Amino acid sequence: MQNYDQYHAIVSLNNPFADFESIQAAIDAAPADSSTYRIYIDQGCYQERICIQRANIEIFGDGAENTLICAEVCASMLENSGQLISTLNSRVVEVDATNVTLKHLSIINQWDYIKNANKPTDDPTRLQHKQAVALLLNSNSDNVRLEHVHLESYQDTFCTQGGRSHLKHCKIMGNVDFVFGCGNALLEDCDIVCRAWPSQTPVWGYIAAPSTSIDQDDGLTFLRCRVIRENDQVPKHSYALGRPWHPTTQFPDGRYADPNAIGKAVFIECYLDDHIYGWDSMQGLAPDGSKRSFEPDKDARFVEWNNHGPGANQNLGRQKPDHTKPNHL
Repeated sequence: MQNYDQYHAIVSLNNPFADFESIQAAIDAAPADSSTYRIYIDQGCYQERICIQRANIEIFGDGAENTLICAEVCASMLENSGQLISTLNSRVVEVDATNVTLKHLSIINQWDYIKNANKPTDDPTRLQHKQAVALLLNSNSDNVRLEHVHLESYQDTFCTQGGRSHLKHCKIMGNVDFVFGCGNALLEDCDIVCRAWPSQTPVWGYIAAPSTSIDQDDGLTFLRCRVIRENDQVPKHSYALGRPWHPTTQFPDGRYADPNAIGKAVFIECYLDDHIYGWDSMQGLAPDGSKRSFEPDKDARFVEWNNHGPGANQNLGRQKPDHTKPNHL
């Protein structure tokens, strides 16, 4: 039996005695001070996009299988202004405040990545910007805690652009760069799930895409995580642990990939299944406008330590897949 007395606001779709039917309405009702404000979300699928900009918010669900925060949005969609939504604005939930806690719930971006991927390349309805963020920790976020939270999407599932965050006993599902950003995130005892999708090449995706500043010691740290496949359709040696993201940035002499974004990603005491083939490179815009390749051994800080499983330490003496060959699986 849930003890509702410990919460300041109750959100429910079915309980007539609840305070709110909308999660965002409950957040907006927090007092304009620095007190801790606790919200309980009853079971149900809440179709809304929420933004947390008030510090000291704690949100508790009824379990990751029961409390779902869902929306269908991707970077190719248009805002009311007619402009593209962009990667960061494609989020379902945004945290842009300090001392925020999320527990026992799921955040799901429901945009149909697979349906879009199955469309012919000349189909005018096939969207090209496929980023669809579930959770964004924006630049003002710090000391964000997640426990028993499921994050589900395909490309760019979890983005950390702020300060410190700690994810424990969470599950993150995706395919391309689905844990990314410049923030300092510790993922402890989490399941990192590489998804099946209709890829036409041997490389199906990449887990981490850090853009950590060279002046920052810590980036994306995976501690005692399980790096597993969604199902048996995900073939052997089809996913990279990560690749170096150097975001295109405006400088006084032009707009090009940030040379100081020397991404940091560390996998410590993790289980890696055999769909992992090691690390990979990533292209970025050079100052002269051409494309250049950022390499994992030169343009990033990538480390494996004491991992185990058939996918561990695959870069040692092993060549990565040929990106140009079609996938016949």
